[in-house]
Amino acid sequence: MYKIANLIWLPIQLSLKQPFKTAQQYTTNRELTLIKLTVVDTISHLTAVGIGEVQSFTDFGYALENQRTSREIITSIITPFIKTIAFHTPIEFADQLANQIPHGSFAKAGVEMAVWDAIGQLTQQSLREMVNGVNLQVPVGIALGVNSSPTEIKQAMVDGYRRIKLKITPEVLRQLKAQHYFEHFPEQKFSLDANGSFAQSPNELLYDLPQNICFIEQPFTSHDFVRHAAFQAKTKQVLSLDESINNLDDIKTLIALQAAQAVTIKQGKIGGITAALRAIKLCHQAGIRPWIGGMLSSNIGRAVDLALTSLPEIAFPSDISDSQRYFEQDVSETSFTQENGFIAVPNQPGIGIKLYQEIDDRLAF
Repeated sequence: MYKIANLIWLPIQLSLKQPFKTAQQYTTNRELTLIKLTVVDTISHLTAVGIGEVQSFTDFGYALENQRTSREIITSIITPFIKTIAFHTPIEFADQLANQIPHGSFAKAGVEMAVWDAIGQLTQQSLREMVNGVNLQVPVGIALGVNSSPTEIKQAMVDGYRRIKLKITPEVLRQLKAQHYFEHFPEQKFSLDANGSFAQSPNELLYDLPQNICFIEQPFTSHDFVRHAAFQAKTKQVLSLDESINNLDDIKTLIALQAAQAVTIKQGKIGGITAALRAIKLCHQAGIRPWIGGMLSSNIGRAVDLALTSLPEIAFPSDISDSQRYFEQDVSETSFTQENGFIAVPNQPGIGIKLYQEIDDRLAF
């Protein structure tokens, strides 16, 4: 049986090496909230400190929970509640938290992540082992912002990334099709992420895409399951929903409407590792291909995503770039390097991240 003794959080800003542009956002600094908590084994009286990361964004452009909202939920609702409960597993913890707090998925995910980390240390299991992952190395992709240069794309190919995701708008896709851009790289797998930017545009641009485009991510608005379903029924092109998926009910809606043939799983957005595991299982059982999306996370979130990507049900290379890809400086001594499009999954107990001492000192209880 486990209990939580204390919890603190720390807001941080990570500077991007270069701005990251999508159809909806222009990001130069990534705001995150780090979580640190102590889990006590009430039988052995051993304790372990776990770390987590809240992955909401600064504004409301991507989701209706931002960093300020997440911190308020953690301070006012989650922290008082979790000090009153006991649990046997991280999944039981997540269920109690979800039953008490139906909203605040980013906040819950960050706290739950720290619980998985601490219990992994207490049981001497890596997160990969805890979630029954099988692969010790996983294929990864890279996400490039809107209007990325041909040089960036070619460098990603040289680096060996197994899938290159291009952020697009209708105008960008029109230009790429006119240039027959993808046909120049017939052996390279691409995906396109529209971030809902085709909501006011006709569907025609999305038809007749080259075969080396694995899928199109979120062409229409987040609530428009019906339009996604209607388009998916008319095309062989695989759709993957992202912004539409904020909880397990959204997964069930996607399945019922057959709104997409793939789904982007982001544990930080869907409510945590437990919710992600259940979403992956539901999708796999329904014949929908799950894969792990990225959230411009630090190495903490990157480690979790690697563990989830090690599951056998994951259908596409995930959005987990090399640690050197985005930030001037990350939060941890632990880093991840891709070689020929693969990254090794952490094998240390828990998440497997050692913070820089300066960050750890700022997270002192």
